[in-house]
Amino acid sequence: MDGRVRRCAYCWNPLRVGARSDARYCSARCKAAARRRRRHFLEAVAIGLWFTQGIETEHVVRCPACGRRFAHGHGHRRDAVYCCGACRQAAYRARKAERVREAVTAGPGVTGAGTGYMLLTSRKGGVEMGSTGTSLAIMG
Repeated sequence: MDGRVRRCAYCWNPLRVGARSDARYCSARCKAAARRRRRHFLEAVAIGLWFTQGIETEHVVRCPACGRRFAHGHGHRRDAVYCCGACRQAAYRARKAERVREAVTAGPGVTGAGTGYMLLTSRKGGVEMGSTGTSLAIMG
């Protein structure tokens, strides 16, 4: 060669003197990191295109609580269901209120799913309702 130092395509460190003529990386670690960087970049570009075009895939989903679209894996877990903690908490509170509403409107003679009794709780305590609708215990 003409005296130029060949450098790693990832970390820009000089390649070793006896490296093959077609070597691009200084180590297997740099080669793997470059592969991960390329894969992440291609995935990010694809997700950006899906997001701007309004396409919903396994990477771009809609939050069931607020309806906002968000992308998995970029600031969110890959298995995230809700876009933020506030939506997750609001959904939990809505499910909890629905369970209490169903338990109150179910009336006597109706039991919880497979438990034989239904448990109603509140901040101060709860009342366990037996299958006959009678109060079994008051918790404090």
